Amino acid sequence: MARRLGYTEEELQAIDSIEGLKKTFEPAVQAALLYAELMTRNAHDVTDAFFERLKKHYDDKQVIELTCVIGLTNYFNRFTTALRIDHSGTNAPYDSPVAPGSTG
Repeated sequence: MARRLGYTEEELQAIDSIEGLKKTFEPAVQAALLYAELMTRNAHDVTDAFFERLKKHYDDKQVIELTCVIGLTNYFNRFTTALRIDHSGTNAPYDSPVAPGSTG
């Protein structure tokens, strides 16, 4: 989807590292992408200090909108993954699910 929205391959690759984010994106976008990462991995890791950083670039309404978009995206990803719905645009199958307690 990002490609369809006009993001370059360089920008997509840059998302994978802090150094890449710093070299490629302006500070406001860096903060939003890091916020998405924190919310996705463990929302408890969003500290007061991080919120202060985020609020340097976004007002309260924008922070709420970012939070909604990130949260909904995480919801849809979990929902479609659990139901094994593929939105990748490819015919590649999902990996076989691993049952809890199994080794693969």
